[in-house]
This record gives sequence, C-alpha cells and structure tokens, in this order.
Amino acid sequence: MQRAFQRAYTSVSFMAPMVAGKMSTHQPRLQTLAQLIPPLTYDLHKGDCGRVAAIGGCEEYTGAPYFVASTALRLGADIAHVICEKDAASVIKGYSPDIIVYPYLRSTVNRQDMELGEIARRVGWVLDKMHAVSIGSGLGNDDNIRESVGRIIVAARERGIPMVLDADSLALVGRDPDLVRGYQNAVLTPNAPEFARLCDSLGISKEDAESEHAAQLVAEKLGGVTIVKKGKSDVITNGKTTFVCEELSGLRRCGGQGDILSGAIATFLAWGHKYKQGKWKHTGGEVDFANIPMLAAYSACLVARHASFLAFDECGRATQSTSILDQVDIAFDNKFDEVLKAVRPPKK
Repeated sequence: MQRAFQRAYTSVSFMAPMVAGKMSTHQPRLQTLAQLIPPLTYDLHKGDCGRVAAIGGCEEYTGAPYFVASTALRLGADIAHVICEKDAASVIKGYSPDIIVYPYLRSTVNRQDMELGEIARRVGWVLDKMHAVSIGSGLGNDDNIRESVGRIIVAARERGIPMVLDADSLALVGRDPDLVRGYQNAVLTPNAPEFARLCDSLGISKEDAESEHAAQLVAEKLGGVTIVKKGKSDVITNGKTTFVCEELSGLRRCGGQGDILSGAIATFLAWGHKYKQGKWKHTGGEVDFANIPMLAAYSACLVARHASFLAFDECGRATQSTSILDQVDIAFDNKFDEVLKAVRPPKK
C-alpha cells in the first residue's frame, strides 16, 4: 500500500540560485530534462535505451559497482556491465543475473594473470559498445588497478564516451588532472573531503576552496568538465553555468548513495549520447548538445535525492543503500512520469 501511495505522489522540485557573483545560474525545466529520456515504443531495439558500464570493484568493495549498474537498469538502461577486479567478479555475479561482469582488472597480487596491455585490449573491446561509463566505485587503493583505470580513462576519452568519475578515481585526477582536463563529456562527483583534496591538488587556496564559487573554480581549472559537489545541496557547474539541486533527501548518510548517483548520472549521459545520435525527438523543443552533461547531472541528482527521501520515509534509521535502490524507479516516475506524457514523441 505504501509503495502504491509513493507512486501516486509527485513531489515539487525546487532549486535556489547561488548568491550573486560571477556565476550564471538558472533552473533547468523538467520539460528540458525530459528531452533526454528515451520514449518507450515498439520500434526500440536492445541497446537503444543505453549500454552503461561501471568500472570498479575489488576484493574489499563489491557492493559499489553493483549499486552503479543496478541503478542504471532500474532507471531503464537496457544493459549494464561491470568491469572489476578478478576477486570481486564472482561475488558481483552472485548479486544479480542481470549484470554482465568482466573480471578484467588485476591487483598487484594477481597482476601476473594479465598484463596491463592485455587489460587495455580487453576493456577496449567492451568500451567500443558503451554509451557511458562510471569509473571509480569500489576501486580501492591498489597501484596496479589504478594504473589500469588511468589507461581506461584515456581510452574512454579517445572514444568520446561520456564518463562519470567518483570515489577512488578522483584520486587519479588529483595526481594527473590532464586525464580529464578539457574533456567536457566528463562529470566529477566529489563529496566534501574529496572536493577539498581536489582543490588542493589543483592549487586552489583553502579560502577559495571554502567559498561559494569553489565548484566553479574547479570546473574552470579542469577546462569545463562538469563538477557535482555533493552536500546538503548539490552544486552542479561547468564553470559557466551553475545549477543547485535542493531536492529533499533522507537523513541517513549510509555508504553507497554516491554509487547510486553515479549510476543515475551515467544513465542520463548514455541517453544524452543516444539523443545526440538522433535516436529520438520529443515534442517541446531540442536540447543544446553542449548542455547535456549539466542536464544529465541535475536529472540524476533530482532522482537520487528523491529516492533517498522515499527510502528514509519508509525505513527511517534502518535505511541502507539497498533501501534507496528499491526506490529509484519510483523516484523517477514521481519526477518525470507526468512531464513525459506532455513531451511524448511526435506522431509519424
């Protein structure tokens, strides 16, 4: 009964502009966000609603890439892959038969099983099929895995694949900002400690790092990538335009919520990639391709925060990330179901 009530409930999203300064701020309309969402028609083929890969997962952290991939599937991506460390693969396969798992990453202990060049070749074959990737969830601190993932970031960038970088992959960007600098198909999602470390690595003073324009400065330093500075409100900026998502979330801060957000961003990026290919058009206007990473990030924040709110409303202090994952499809419907009826694809 409660889930039926939640499906019927449509919350009001709102967004507060930043205090006046250098940043240009405006609110993305739901009708604009909905342009990126593929209409479900009988003309679709497998893959038309997106193929997404989560790159991460090691022996210690197997849940993180699962949350990324499962979020993508629950939002409506057709296929979700996980590229993980050898010792994590069988565990992740046991979580769900819906996820395709590749045990291609190798830790320092297992590196003799597959050299870096062979890893790059195998992962490259998977990347050739992807519409977006999420990189970093559950990677851990192994040097061999990080070296592999650094090469994967370069390979994804060479292919023009939209990417989300979260968690341990942000440390790679801190070491070598040129991995993503100037790549405007990249979205970085640091939490407060990760953001502070990123500012430090980019030479941003502590005073500037704590200012209201901090996220904008990071985006500018990285040449226009999209930054999602997670917090009480999510600040989303590419250095020129800034959105602030103040959608209510739950009061629990359990591990895994960032992975759910990463999966949501990757899904909207994949849809944006397909949109750019002209796979569909809704009534009600078109989206500027340059704005897709910002719109994808905002849409994902909206859904992830609302899913957190619904989960906490149901579970209270017992809320876990699995509780939030269970609400992702409901949160999506609450935010987009009505507007999608108004922007349905034009009749042929």
